[in-house]
Order: sequence, then structure tokens, then C-alpha cells
Amino acid sequence: MTKKRNFWSIILAVPFILAVLTCFIVNFALEQQFNWSLLVAASCLFGYLALYTLIFGGKHRILLTYLVICILLIPFLYITEYTANLYIPQPIYWVTKLGIPISLAWLAALAVTALLRALTHANAFLTTGCFILAFYFAERYTNNQIDAFTGLNESWRLSDHYPLLYFSAAALFLLIGLITTAANHTHPRQ
Repeated sequence: MTKKRNFWSIILAVPFILAVLTCFIVNFALEQQFNWSLLVAASCLFGYLALYTLIFGGKHRILLTYLVICILLIPFLYITEYTANLYIPQPIYWVTKLGIPISLAWLAALAVTALLRALTHANAFLTTGCFILAFYFAERYTNNQIDAFTGLNESWRLSDHYPLLYFSAAALFLLIGLITTAANHTHPRQ
């Protein structure tokens, strides 16, 4: 199994390696330095490692993929900030005040939903309803952070304008999930 896995991991890596090499060559040919190609390399590394753990992670592949994303996301954001600042006259340092807090909020929304499912063995409907509620709070937090960072109050907020969309969708999924759970407990499969 190890030889087969090594073979497929190499096959999986080839498009990423080709993309990075092509971008390094083009970047150096045009600018005699490596600047924007660093972002391509970081993106390809991030994508490859997430995809590798998702495909070859075994029984806990989702958890491993989530961990890879958690570990690599903040360095990736800093590389993105660095690369973007190379091309603008007045650098903007947004990762510490904006990128990291928002990323952590969304990772927490996913983690809370997954933890709830793992601890309660909730069905897909209950899990989806809980995720919609977590999504609602993460979206509100995201917009508040953006407004605080920019000093404006202009971000369009689905959660402010149409909170009923979130709550009615969550209520529908939670209701279906509760009915399904009750039906399964009343008439267990034999």
C-alpha cells in the first residue's frame, strides 16, 4: 500500500510543481526577481497539503485536513499581505488586525459545528441547522471587524438586513433534524 500511496502522492504533486516552476520562470524572466511567484508557491503548497491529507488521511482525513488548514492559514495570510504590499504605494498591514481574527472566527464556527456533531452524533439536518447559526455569528463578526478596520460602516450585512433568512433556514433544518431523530428513536431500524 505504501508504494501505491507514494505513486499517487507524486501524481498529485505534479500539477502543483509544474505551476510553481512555471510561475518562478515567468516571474524571474519578467522582473529578474521572485516576488508574486512566492504567493503562487505558497498557494500551491497550501492546496497540495490540504488535498493530500483529504485524500490520504485515512479514517480521520477531515480532522487532519482541518488541522492543516488551521496551521497553514496564518502564514499564508502573511505571505499574501507581503506580496500585495509589494505592488501598492502605501503598504496596508491587515493580517494581524483583520485576517487572523476573521479566520479564527470562521475556523471556530466550523470547529463548533463539527464538535457538536461528534459529541451528540447529531444527524445531518441538525448539524446543518447548527452550522447556519454559527455562520450567522461568524458573518456578523466578519463585518464588524471590517468596519472597525476601515473606520467605515459600509459593509453590506446579510445578517443585519435579512436575519430572518438565517433563522428560518436554521429553524427548518433543526425541526427536520429533531423530527428525524424522534422518528428514528420511536421506530428503530432492525
